[in-house]
Amino acid sequence: MRKDSNRLTAFWLAIVAAFAVVLPGFAAKSRVVVLHTNDTHTHIDDGRVAFSEIAAEKARLEAEGENVILVDAGDYVQGTALGGFDSGRSAIEIMNATGYKVATLGNHEFDYGIAAMFENARSARFRTVSCNFIQRKSPDDAGHLVFSAYTVVTSGTSRVAFVGVTTPTALVSAKPTTFLDPTGKWREYDFIAGERGEALYAAVQNAVNEAAAHADYTIVLGHLGISPDCAGYMSTDVIAHTTNFVALIDGHSHSEYTGSRVRNAAGKDVILTQSGSYLGLLGCLTLEDGKCVMAGTIYTRGEKDATVERLEKNLSNAVERQLGVKIASAPVALCSYRPGTNERLARKESCSAGDFAADAVLWYANMREGRACDFAMMNGGNVRADIPEGAVTLKALRTVQPFAGDIGIVEANGRQILDALEFGAQAVGSGEFGGFLHVAGLKYTVDTTVKSSVRVDATGSWMSGPSNGVYRVKDVQVYSAKTGTFAPLDLNAIYRVAGNAFTLVDGGDGFAMFRSTKKIENGLAMDYLVLSEYARAFRIDSTGMPSITTATSPLRSLANYPINYENPQGSGRIVIKGQQH
Repeated sequence: MRKDSNRLTAFWLAIVAAFAVVLPGFAAKSRVVVLHTNDTHTHIDDGRVAFSEIAAEKARLEAEGENVILVDAGDYVQGTALGGFDSGRSAIEIMNATGYKVATLGNHEFDYGIAAMFENARSARFRTVSCNFIQRKSPDDAGHLVFSAYTVVTSGTSRVAFVGVTTPTALVSAKPTTFLDPTGKWREYDFIAGERGEALYAAVQNAVNEAAAHADYTIVLGHLGISPDCAGYMSTDVIAHTTNFVALIDGHSHSEYTGSRVRNAAGKDVILTQSGSYLGLLGCLTLEDGKCVMAGTIYTRGEKDATVERLEKNLSNAVERQLGVKIASAPVALCSYRPGTNERLARKESCSAGDFAADAVLWYANMREGRACDFAMMNGGNVRADIPEGAVTLKALRTVQPFAGDIGIVEANGRQILDALEFGAQAVGSGEFGGFLHVAGLKYTVDTTVKSSVRVDATGSWMSGPSNGVYRVKDVQVYSAKTGTFAPLDLNAIYRVAGNAFTLVDGGDGFAMFRSTKKIENGLAMDYLVLSEYARAFRIDSTGMPSITTATSPLRSLANYPINYENPQGSGRIVIKGQQH
């Protein structure tokens, strides 16, 4: 009797096992560990975590029996000289070797142009997903998705769906002309958004619902962030207006929040997580029993995957050979970050690296090229690193300005200049904005007791000055090299302005007030090469190298011109006044 009972038990166990093979949905769901990164920005050899360490950690977890999926939330091909070296191709090769399965598009995936974006996506062995990036065949076409809205990854006996979503503000944070048709008259590539985000939420919800029908867990992989300049399109906005997914892995704002809980449209908690930037952290979600049971970070153990490490070293060595030549020295670091912190001064207030970048443009345009510009501007989003203390190489300067953008010159009236400064100062006192303007030959005050009321469109592009007529930017003064004095900005005068062509010529970051300006020059020189030429022009010290100090700057020949590279917060050209309420 016992033998028959055992045979019957074995028979039913075999039936259950067979069904588990044929119909995985009937099997017990295995635990899944989702490792995630975001905004790595090609910091391949200088992050707290290396890709080779991520690959080793993934292998270690798998050897312990875990089911592991590695994903990225965007901005992985641009940011340092290592990315710009070959338009992101080596970064993709390293991610392939590390074992990524899925990634969504960040705004910086478009920095090398549409063709390069497609080429990088084709060379990736991981799936690229975005539920709101579309292409149109004509101006009236509603458009179709360029990539799949989602993908389903089977890990163990569990199926995990990843829905991709890209911030619509990519239209202005990337070069706006990137998305136009060949005639330049209409937008061939676009992002589903809606004026208040409704269309974006609908696109996410539709993709989530479809994905959830094929998966045990659904996760949104979003390059959205929580920055105020993305209001309506933030990750928290998307969660609040959608349902039916357990977590949102975020990017774009370079924030660190591991396992925050945000209420969705049905009043249920959704895990929201973002692991900083520049490979500072490796995020980790654990999926079990139909929900996300844990969210946090993993600190790798220093072990490295040999194959990935070799790729990292090959790329670093190739860049070093090309860009590693010492061109100057710096007795102190010139700061884009507040010293000792991850606070990006360049996006919200004066800093020494911002002064240096703007000064370099003014010096190059006037003293090197004789273009008679009145002043120069440089957006904080293009001052991305400190200039290090000690040896200054071309690689270091390419890291400060990794996009290899052009320097342009326009003629604009005083009102357009005031509007540009006001638009750039919209987040001062409350957050960051990549369009915050550093200046040379100009100075201004931002009164944060005046709330910004510039009018912008759905993408964050400038539409008009303050709706209440009250500017928070005040006391704008223009320097005269002839008199060595500053005089008030004349709203009716025409000024010749040099700066990043992304801002002045292309209207990047939303600077639409410059669209009607007279374009004088669109390709004076590449930005990081202008930095290098300015550095080479400093007076040579006892070591035989140009020394980057206030006293040795070639701009010291200008009477009363304000420079203070030794102060991390610069020379005081931009005064931040009051507190915002």
